[in-house]
Amino acid sequence: MKKIILIGGSGILGRYYAEKLSLNNEVHVADIGLKKKKINDRRFNYFLDIKNEKKVNTFFKSLKKNHGSFDVLINNAAFTTEMAIKKKLNKKDYFLTKVWDDTINTNLKGPFLTCKYFLKYHHNRTKDQRVINIGTIYGLNSPHHEIYQNQKFFSSLSYSSSKAGLLGMTRWLATKYAKEKTLFNMVSPAGVYNNHNKKFLREYTKMIPQKKMASEKQIFSAIEFLISENADYVLGQNIYVDGGFSAW
Repeated sequence: MKKIILIGGSGILGRYYAEKLSLNNEVHVADIGLKKKKINDRRFNYFLDIKNEKKVNTFFKSLKKNHGSFDVLINNAAFTTEMAIKKKLNKKDYFLTKVWDDTINTNLKGPFLTCKYFLKYHHNRTKDQRVINIGTIYGLNSPHHEIYQNQKFFSSLSYSSSKAGLLGMTRWLATKYAKEKTLFNMVSPAGVYNNHNKKFLREYTKMIPQKKMASEKQIFSAIEFLISENADYVLGQNIYVDGGFSAW
């Protein structure tokens, strides 16, 4: 049984990851959308704003004090376009500085801080440990902007930029800590089906060779592999789970 810290557990994917991981592991889930609560003997929830360095420091320090060292860190939290819309930020203004700041602070600064304090309090040079950062196919590939026209959601410039930066950080850390048995990798999913309307679904899946959106299970399979013993020679990789989108 591994001890896992999952950052970001209130969204569609985060909830799925938390549920599946806690079947066979001890999982501590932190999110700005959660309250501190012990779900059962293998699953614990916490409120955490990963933009706040002092709070992140305290969180990782407290975990070490109360639960000992952890084996795995998964950075899944993100400021998405859906969150921007909920805050009533203008979706047509792709250069809105407020959206840029919120996105970069959550999607790039946040994982920077969680990696920083995971290494500070939990890093063990003699123990196999894993860090998995969650990206997107739009981190290194541009979206097809036309399919987002006349939709209630949109593809964000700041979101793509933050995830591209996250890949750079992942690879820097991967080579830095390779000899110390902490392996850094990234998983970049395609869009996960979440009751999208028929027009968007039709246009989006034209870009996917498999002609369908991803499921939570398909994305989780890559995470499950990366925390397994079978991935002990996988380092600094960006694993696309995208139905072939990146192969065009």
